[in-house]
Amino acid sequence: MELYQLKYFLYAAKYENISKAAQALRVSQPSISRAVASLEKELQVELFERQGKRILLTRAGLTFREQISPILWKLEGLGDEMKKVQKGGDTIRLNAMSVVPLLSGIIKKFREEEPDAAFVVIDQKESTDWHLCILSVGPGMSYQDGHELLSEEVFLGASSGTWLGEKDEISLRDVNNENFILLPRGRVLRNLADTRFREHHFIPQFSMECNNTHLVRSLVSDQVGITLWPEYSWGKRPDVHMVRITEPGFNRSVFLLRQKSGEIPPVAERFAQFVEDYMRTLEHEK
Repeated sequence: MELYQLKYFLYAAKYENISKAAQALRVSQPSISRAVASLEKELQVELFERQGKRILLTRAGLTFREQISPILWKLEGLGDEMKKVQKGGDTIRLNAMSVVPLLSGIIKKFREEEPDAAFVVIDQKESTDWHLCILSVGPGMSYQDGHELLSEEVFLGASSGTWLGEKDEISLRDVNNENFILLPRGRVLRNLADTRFREHHFIPQFSMECNNTHLVRSLVSDQVGITLWPEYSWGKRPDVHMVRITEPGFNRSVFLLRQKSGEIPPVAERFAQFVEDYMRTLEHEK
């Protein structure tokens, strides 16, 4: 049983016609017929039922196709996979739990330098199936094996069309009557909010809890409420104004972690360095 015979069989099954299969493969019709006959002889079953020029898979043929299809197509792509391995691999598995609004621009710029780089991006706190992970931590926390990408201040984010759109800084007591939109408990920004509000004896007028940061940003823009808005990692929007909070302690850090269980591919290491350089530029531009 040869690989080319299996390939010819699959094409014949796909087109249900020897002539069309031969045209698709750019081989002669007798080559297809001989390959199928050889397989039938070796397997001692009929794979096709002939109906004039049309051929239909028998029950044995259907079973045989189901068994060999995934194997053959995997082998067909093996050459490309080996090329990737030779180049050091070109797929980066990234667990993006922070700075998501910045990532599209970062990935775009990186792929301008390395167009063959591919990404699998997830946002899963419990996952360990990644090469790199970007996540944020509250004040005073760090990762011994991680690299701090940036330290950012956390502002109040409000619609530019509200009275807060004209303020540079403000005390928490001045927004006592504003509706707050906060992330769920357990998220870094929510933990920061709960801790600092408690320390400063501030009880927010809580209007909404939302797990989706993109939706929170849109709700603030639409004047549904205000929220805590990280300086860099949520990005800047013309319709949202960031107001500095006069009470101390509203800041957090963003870390880049590399997977410890095995070496990461060279392209992932280059992307990690690219992200570190990019974040360093952000802070320098402050």
